[in-house]
Amino acid sequence: MIKLEKYTGEKTYMFPNGAIATKEAVLENYPAAEVFTFVVGTDELGQVMQSMDNLSVLRGVYGIDSTLSEDEAIAAIETILNTPKEAVEEVTAEERIAACMEYQMLTSMEDTEEVV
Repeated sequence: MIKLEKYTGEKTYMFPNGAIATKEAVLENYPAAEVFTFVVGTDELGQVMQSMDNLSVLRGVYGIDSTLSEDEAIAAIETILNTPKEAVEEVTAEERIAACMEYQMLTSMEDTEEVV
């Protein structure tokens, strides 16, 4: 499960490589976090900083209404990220072979067409 938190600089995280993500270390990599609203993608316990994204960009990517508050938008994005994806039907081996043979036949027809 992905947990999203608004970045405030008050909390220390751990980077995935094990380094400590102090406010100074985070701002070194994300200086815009001092000016714009950023969101931290973290684990359920809120310890590891798995991602750091601009909230405005996330709103655009996930189609979140700009009239929602920052907290409401973060909650909506978190819901989207944690919603299980629908299962995709597996294509059988026979269907893959048939598609391959059809493609081969179509491409070989292009090579044999006469130019008039």
